[in-house]
Amino acid sequence: MPRRLQVMFVAIVWTSAVLVFNEYLIYYLSMWPCSFPHVVGSSENDVAAEVRAMILSDPHLLGEKRGAWIDRTRREWQMERTFQTAQSLLEPDVIFILGDVTDEGQDASTEDFERTFERYKRMFRRSGDTPLLLVPGNHDIGFHNAISESGVERFDKLYDTKSVRVISILNLPFVLLNSVGLKSDDCFLCSAMRQKMKESAMALRHCAPDVSEETCLSQPVSGKRPILLQHYPLYRSSDLLCHGDDLDPSVGHQAEFRENWEVISKDATETVLSHFQPRLAFSGHTHHGCNVMHHLGTPFPTEEQTVASFSWRNRNSPNFILLTASENDYSFDKCYAPSETVVLAIYILALGIPLVYLVWPLVMHRYNSKKRVSDFWSKVSWVEQDNSRWKSWKGT
Repeated sequence: MPRRLQVMFVAIVWTSAVLVFNEYLIYYLSMWPCSFPHVVGSSENDVAAEVRAMILSDPHLLGEKRGAWIDRTRREWQMERTFQTAQSLLEPDVIFILGDVTDEGQDASTEDFERTFERYKRMFRRSGDTPLLLVPGNHDIGFHNAISESGVERFDKLYDTKSVRVISILNLPFVLLNSVGLKSDDCFLCSAMRQKMKESAMALRHCAPDVSEETCLSQPVSGKRPILLQHYPLYRSSDLLCHGDDLDPSVGHQAEFRENWEVISKDATETVLSHFQPRLAFSGHTHHGCNVMHHLGTPFPTEEQTVASFSWRNRNSPNFILLTASENDYSFDKCYAPSETVVLAIYILALGIPLVYLVWPLVMHRYNSKKRVSDFWSKVSWVEQDNSRWKSWKGT
């Protein structure tokens, strides 16, 4: 085989190997150390009663208006590979997405909205019968002042969501709320949510039919305290109160959070915590992680973990939560997807160095050729000058 064909063959094989590693194998390598945490105090007999949940937030699937098609394709490939790899390695019992599934859902036409939903189904397809449950976010149906009944209805219909949902998984209760409607006014969504929240909270307390609503809601939740999931975080003044390794890098320079914008209001937080008395809460929206304790509205403290964005468009290194929950305890860890910086560095090193190796001899050959030509013309010039001096001397 001629040397040129050998070089081309090696280049094609090497480039293909780099692509396979960076676009497929690196996801397994990155998530191989991840596992569902062990619940302290559990025994082998308790394992069957443990719920293992995968929780992610803010995928922000782009529509037709924002972002170039190449950006959309790249980000969706990254999220799809991360999600599918996590499923195959971890095999969760249930998967939760904490809103902002779409980036343009509140503005999208019906056709664009449905196309985004089809891409969502492909990206987040599940193996077996693993349930996937989600809550709406502000990018899905709009901020409170921009929501419409038709927008909420079309999202609820396609993505199978409800404003208030209480589910039981292996006898452990989970509460899912549409936190866009947690404002204390008479918007069509807010007033209906307040009534549904009361009904769901009373059902968790198993109150007798003759007990008044006020008396029932003043009692503690009977049995197991639920786990709360919603898009907006519970009220906190800023991320200065947060702990974790995936905090907002601008912490320390940001203004205080606005109620009903970055977080739900203090009044809404007290209502949610007093109604449901959750032992643990998960939220999204800010695109960065935050762990904080809440004591509003209930004598029982509630730990809240805000989940970082699942999209590389929002973070250099996205992550998701692995939760293990039992009747008496819970524990969760973060699992990180490949860093964009690492992926780019691998491409630069793996493709750049061989490219330089192949191109450098050509550059040097061209340089030497030019140098030989230059030397030749220098000699020609010297001969001409010498002849000129000879003729000048002979003429004298």
